[in-house]
Amino acid sequence: MIFLSLKTYPEATGDAVIKLLAAAKAVSQATGVAIIPCAQATDIYRIKQELGIEVWAQHVDPIDPGRHSGWISPYSVKAAGATGTVLNHAEHPLKPEVIRHTILKAKEYQLKTLVLCETLELARQVSAWNPDYIGYEKGALIAGPVAMIDQEETNIKHLAQTLPQPLIVGAGIISAAHVRKTLTTGAKGVILASAFVKAPDPEAKLRELAAPLAAG
Repeated sequence: MIFLSLKTYPEATGDAVIKLLAAAKAVSQATGVAIIPCAQATDIYRIKQELGIEVWAQHVDPIDPGRHSGWISPYSVKAAGATGTVLNHAEHPLKPEVIRHTILKAKEYQLKTLVLCETLELARQVSAWNPDYIGYEKGALIAGPVAMIDQEETNIKHLAQTLPQPLIVGAGIISAAHVRKTLTTGAKGVILASAFVKAPDPEAKLRELAAPLAAG
């Protein structure tokens, strides 16, 4: 599977996100690979209504509806059409106790969770809180010249073989070769952002990245 971290890029905001994710929908339908966009809260309803695809929130806060101005409630993104949320991205880090609380709150609202972790220790700690997916991604490698799978292959293999949750790998995933190498570790998928959003031809790039997953 492929998680698309759309961040706040203008190419993935408002009307532009529909064009971008129409390409992702086409690739998913053609290859049979699950491709899940992780969108800004403001775009979730639009994506769900216009494309009818699965969409996740980039973040939620551990709150119930009420007096929480400026926060993102699991209730609100669920009502907008989201079926899951990413937590603890390197660009929006959370303290471990907040991660735990937010996983529990997301479960209350039937939202799946992918928790991104920068260390083996955190991945093991988070695993005990029963998220749906564990992600392994070092913030320093995001959008850099070195792919996580090349620098952390041994650790990725260890996590994939010891954690009960499916492992998702991010940071620097830009080619089919990176995806193939990731799958050999036992990981179940990748999370990526600029490799897709900023590509000259996003659909062609996504087809390239999905090919190893489609091949099994």
